[in-house]
Amino acid sequence: MKTSIKYIGTFLFGVLASFLGLVVWGDTDGSELTLRSSSNVVDNSLAPTPKPLLPVDDDDLSQNAPITAYAQYSKDSIALTGSVNAQALADAMIVVSNQLIPEGTVTAEFEILTGVDLAIINLEISGEIIDESDRLRVLNKFEALGVKIVDKLVIEGSQRTVFEVIKDLPDLSQVSDFFSAAGVEEQIGDEVSSITIFAPTNAAMQALDITALQEFAQLVQLSDILQFHIVPGDFYASQLFDGLGLTTLKGESLKVQTGDELTIRVQDSLVTQSDITAANGVIHVIDAVLIPGTIKTEIALNQIVGSDPILFAVGSPFLADSSKPILNRVAEILIENPEGNLEIEGHSDTDGAEDINLDLSASRAEAVLEYLISRGVDPSRLSAIGYGETRLKIDPELTAADRAANRRIEFRVTFQS
Repeated sequence: MKTSIKYIGTFLFGVLASFLGLVVWGDTDGSELTLRSSSNVVDNSLAPTPKPLLPVDDDDLSQNAPITAYAQYSKDSIALTGSVNAQALADAMIVVSNQLIPEGTVTAEFEILTGVDLAIINLEISGEIIDESDRLRVLNKFEALGVKIVDKLVIEGSQRTVFEVIKDLPDLSQVSDFFSAAGVEEQIGDEVSSITIFAPTNAAMQALDITALQEFAQLVQLSDILQFHIVPGDFYASQLFDGLGLTTLKGESLKVQTGDELTIRVQDSLVTQSDITAANGVIHVIDAVLIPGTIKTEIALNQIVGSDPILFAVGSPFLADSSKPILNRVAEILIENPEGNLEIEGHSDTDGAEDINLDLSASRAEAVLEYLISRGVDPSRLSAIGYGETRLKIDPELTAADRAANRRIEFRVTFQS
């Protein structure tokens, strides 16, 4: 059975909702708001904050489908619409609305759905707020009622981009600086109409050791990592379901995991604040920097050959038998991680003529490529190149150990859509 209720008006005096223990206080404009429950005029100074109405904990969740209510907010008015599962919750939303704008106008037109006591209530809040502190004030008031907030509020008088919103959030100042320095916004341009950004906190950015990453992935740049945090389109928290795969601007995949309706993980990071809206997208704050799968693969491969270098017969491209088990492990990692193309790099020392060293390094890279194909790696993912002595790891070479370190195979994993 569905029952419609409608409340219109501005508080003159408070109303006591006896069955909730919620006290409502009034203003002085001479109008009043009447609730269905019995009421008494009370002293404003004694008015408590409404208590949260939490979902009932029950094993039978068959009636737990989400229900959506809406709050259109401005500094002068709040319009409440949509559906709720109890009159008590409708009353509480009106109470909170009048607390937020005690001199404004609150209207409410709810549909009360019976028989859905266990339902999750989504409250979508839209409209204009003054600044980010005003946003938190509004969201916290409604969130205290036990509803799940969908934040679609925007800053008054502006249509700020996601990057402008991030810039104004103190705990995202470092990622904002890196976005700016890397020119990420300019790289995106107007090609994508809306984006979702998973923005790491300052603590997460400080924990990232880019130098350590570059030890085994020398060409990796922070801009590559940052673009891994950006997904084309608007994806609000309510759309981030367990197992969802998101494709980043770079074409790589992000995997979403949800332990329950309150916990969202993206890759290895936890979403700590969700649904911060902007004119061209939405922002979710995360507690760790996301590392692209291609970079993780590259690091893993170079760690292997860094500790156990690939060896060849002296002056030839023929693989040493002792190196084949190492390349077997390289092949396994590539097969387990199918994203990205592999460039096999051959390098030499400075002994001998440069052109001979260049040819030898290329031949050795080709030998590694052929071996990986024989172990089941997709040949379309592989390429080989020789750099000869143009990229010395140790320069100048003073010892035999220096020359041995420069004779090496390294890997570069890139993503191509």
